[in-house]
Amino acid sequence: MKTTWFAGCCFFLASALSYGADVGVVTLLDGNVRLLRGVSWYRLVEGARVQDGDIIDAEDRGQVQLELVAGPIVNFAGPGEVFAASAGSREGKQPAAAEIYLRRGWLKFAVPASGVTLRVRSAAGTIAASDAIAVVHVEAEAVEAFLERGSARLIEPGKGGADGSAHEIKGGDFAIRATDRPFATAGAAPQKFVAAMPRHFRDPLPARAAQYQVARVQLVADRPINYAEAEPWLAGPYRRAFLKRFQPRLGDPEFRGLVTAKLQAYPEWQAALAPAEGQTRDKEKEKEKEKDKEKQKAKDKVEAPPKTAEKTEVPPKAAEKTESIWIWPFGKKK
Repeated sequence: MKTTWFAGCCFFLASALSYGADVGVVTLLDGNVRLLRGVSWYRLVEGARVQDGDIIDAEDRGQVQLELVAGPIVNFAGPGEVFAASAGSREGKQPAAAEIYLRRGWLKFAVPASGVTLRVRSAAGTIAASDAIAVVHVEAEAVEAFLERGSARLIEPGKGGADGSAHEIKGGDFAIRATDRPFATAGAAPQKFVAAMPRHFRDPLPARAAQYQVARVQLVADRPINYAEAEPWLAGPYRRAFLKRFQPRLGDPEFRGLVTAKLQAYPEWQAALAPAEGQTRDKEKEKEKEKDKEKQKAKDKVEAPPKTAEKTEVPPKAAEKTESIWIWPFGKKK
């Protein structure tokens, strides 16, 4: 069965302030992988710089390794979708954490002691770690993680997108939480988890960023994102950022039509859609008026009486003088 791009693995790096800053470099890539920058897809290759706001999408059995400038190394495998709300920063007295949203799929990370804290967020909970190595798997509304080394916390989601209660995880522990089940831990990863885990996750993640410090890769554009690819991000916890980002796609009739059919789900776009819909209605009215005019012309043509040739009056012909057939008895008539 052919796996679609949408069923692949997506990695999103978003900055709430701006786009364009390099946050890391792709150091390993296997399989067909593409990158979304702005609203356009690009074919991804090793050595490419990943910028704030980029989404990386890999097909089934594909893998991508991204080494962040802030220190953490992240390797993820398709199929799945993963999104990072912040690339993190070492600047300032308290460095900002790097946050990744794993919607579905497998991910392994290695955070060095000198790196920033890495947060792997999902619908069921967030794994927060520094100076640690772990494998995370998210499926549907459940998150499970095996902490290979170090320590981490599994934070339950709170109200309004805030963090809820936190649970400590130690090296060697396996933790699981689902939206309909409470947090639980075990002293080892279950066989089912190990058997399903991508095979290359059993090996250490290699640091290869030094090989790509000089060379820069120019990416080649493919096509704009369509509605089916955009919809999951528009419904996720980073909805506001994506509503603003994908709004230019409303200029595409097909994209706008699909959004209009589900307008109740996008009240923020109603104002943006109103002028376009109004213009469309005005154009339709103009077309209807033109059609009515054409119909009236055709009707008038059919109902008009046929033209008759003008009648030319001919003056009456003078009566011809006829000679009497009687013979005058007294000679000729004078």
